[in-house]
Amino acid sequence: MAKAQFLSGLVLGLSAPPGDEPACDAAVTEPVVAELGPAPVRWAVALARQAMGEVLPNIPEERRMPLASRLAPAIENMVLELLLTLGGRARTFSLNAGEVAITAYLAGEGISYERIVEGLRIVRRVCTGALLDEAEALLPASRRAPVTRELTEVVNDFFDKTTDAITVEHLGQSRRLLARRLADQRGVIRSLLDGESVDAATAGRVLEKDLTAHHLGLVAWLGKPASRAGARPEDARHLLEEALHSAAVALHAADLLSVEADATTLWAWATSPRPLDAGALTMACVDGATGVRLAVGRSARGPAGFRRTHLAALDARRAALRSRPSEPVTRYDEVALISLSSTDSERAAWFVAEELGALAAPDRATADLRVTLLAYLDRGSSLVRAAEALHVHRNTVVYRLRRAEELLGRTTAERTLETHLALRLAVAGYPS
Repeated sequence: MAKAQFLSGLVLGLSAPPGDEPACDAAVTEPVVAELGPAPVRWAVALARQAMGEVLPNIPEERRMPLASRLAPAIENMVLELLLTLGGRARTFSLNAGEVAITAYLAGEGISYERIVEGLRIVRRVCTGALLDEAEALLPASRRAPVTRELTEVVNDFFDKTTDAITVEHLGQSRRLLARRLADQRGVIRSLLDGESVDAATAGRVLEKDLTAHHLGLVAWLGKPASRAGARPEDARHLLEEALHSAAVALHAADLLSVEADATTLWAWATSPRPLDAGALTMACVDGATGVRLAVGRSARGPAGFRRTHLAALDARRAALRSRPSEPVTRYDEVALISLSSTDSERAAWFVAEELGALAAPDRATADLRVTLLAYLDRGSSLVRAAEALHVHRNTVVYRLRRAEELLGRTTAERTLETHLALRLAVAGYPS
């Protein structure tokens, strides 16, 4: 008997006593019964049960029951397809509706394709062993080798092509699910940032975060060094994600929720049961040579805090772009006053010009006078402390203060708050 004829005869000769009802629908089993007969189908059902029994222990216990009811018909259908292939029916290896459905379900459950491939290996091993046992029982030893080789090749080819088709489908389903999840997350984030009322529990499930906890907003963007290096979009994303990973480690946060604001900017949030310390984010979190910059908000709690800390991070970034372009990390606490007073840049520039008058002139000498007066006011109007901070002699500070007062047209004791704020804005680049 030719090998192909033997394989077909082997399938038709498979027999098993009546047992459990098939897991597959009658629409699946009846055509196979019509083509091969009831006995091979009973054999396939019994073998699928055996394979299922070996696959289940590899699934976490808490997930076995929900998966078992879906895996059983899928494995049974696969064994039936194998018997039809051995019986001579050609298969295109485009997945049938049941295989597409189970693959989509596994992708939705977060079962990796590596786990799926491992399950297919188990089914392959069980099927190969059972079919070889049947063949060896029918063939004398002298004729066994070529037929069993052919049988093994057909089975391996079937499972190789099935595995390839399922892997491609799983990856496609995973990409679609990821795209849908990202779209859902973007929708929830937009609602939160727009100040809309949202259900914290529902939104938290979509974002996979506890929205009632503490949040710290971050903005990571790519500055000039990497831009000059001609970084590709995927390179930029990698650099930004590395910086955010370092930030998560520094904050002792498990991970960060992040969304792409544009090709060179990521918005992110760290979440923790306890308030997050923005001071933990130092220059060590960012490799300055890459051009990545971080702006950090202030820890805040709940859905409203999720929005507030993000707006603070955006304010910190705005201040950083204007007054701290080379600083790797800018925390909102460091620039809160500037951020608040410079929301309207045109009015901020007017305020500086009107308060400082001639002291707002752009030349280098006048800029030095502004820096000296700011250092003096920052240190409680202490000449000694200002001189120490500026690394100059006390008399130099006295001279510069007198000159600054001349340009102001008033003493430093007058309109001190307004003068102090105008100096901060001027040092930050207003007007420009």
